[in-house]
Amino acid sequence: MFIVKPDRHSFELEQLELIRFRVDRFLLMPKHEAWLRREAFVRQAYSSTMIENATIREEELTKAESDLTVDRPDVKNYARALEFVDFLSNLNGLILDELIVRQIHWSLMSGVHDTYYLPGNYRKDTNWVEDAGIKVYQPPHQFDVPILMREFIMELRKEGLHPVLKAGVAHLHLVAIHPFVDGNGRAARLLATLLLQNSGWGFRNILSLDNYYQRNRNEYIGGLSSTLGSKFSQDYDATPWLEFFCRSVLLGAQLLEGRLTEWQMMVDKIHKDMRPSGLLDRQIDGFIYAARRGEITRRDYVEVAGVSPLTATRDLALLVKQGYLKAEGLGRNRAYKLARPVSTKGVNKHSVGE
Repeated sequence: MFIVKPDRHSFELEQLELIRFRVDRFLLMPKHEAWLRREAFVRQAYSSTMIENATIREEELTKAESDLTVDRPDVKNYARALEFVDFLSNLNGLILDELIVRQIHWSLMSGVHDTYYLPGNYRKDTNWVEDAGIKVYQPPHQFDVPILMREFIMELRKEGLHPVLKAGVAHLHLVAIHPFVDGNGRAARLLATLLLQNSGWGFRNILSLDNYYQRNRNEYIGGLSSTLGSKFSQDYDATPWLEFFCRSVLLGAQLLEGRLTEWQMMVDKIHKDMRPSGLLDRQIDGFIYAARRGEITRRDYVEVAGVSPLTATRDLALLVKQGYLKAEGLGRNRAYKLARPVSTKGVNKHSVGE
């Protein structure tokens, strides 16, 4: 089985422990935390799909991040699988088994050429990994897949390995076995996400490694291929991949901590500037949403504030009257944008509403 050298990764793991301590102590309103988590969810669904060479235009990604929606069929499947992973990660005493891995794959691939991709079922044929039409990796024989998967799951159930290293190993070895016809990389990334989140290392379940992988795709693919070589082996040194994986988690966690710090400063500043106006909490929340997303619609406001459409219209009109928002468009296309920019750092910028 794979060889892991924990001491090689002690620096990154120590730094992650410190960041996790700080991130867990951020005072976020549950509503705001849900917004941030949804943003990460949408970005992760698109990023993981883009890693597989899916063509996604930048404006399509920007719109998805703005609307917090997922429209593409391939991305929808990933989002469905990610929702399943989120559900599992919140279960106390979760016992990982093969069925969970197969259910993740079913969520990814169901409805996409079912007869060929066999969602949730192990492959029945040889499945070479190719790059630009060239065979670059030979997975184990299909007859060996069931027993290899059983051994793999039993190894992951063992205690003693740091959760971050275990998630990295899970990602690597699922790719190594390549148990499915297609979707192995996406399934591996989701399995790693599940293990991180369920063990308390998901950084409030806002951390998304797929974004980093997508931006550094060559390094990501290179880390896997340099560790696995050109042919499956039971015994290999996982160190090269784990060095990349731990670095990815650390950089992602550092970026997340910075984002949360800026978010907290922005929210505090908005409250400080808007409180004297006598606005209600829900109205300030509506403005915070607009500041984060770039705009807010009446439909958004109804959901954010939990009010009727009529009340939403009145509240938005008040925010316009007081100079915080400006209305653009007519009818259903009307959106409310910031009348003034908002500082995310609280320094050297105009106060909101000035």
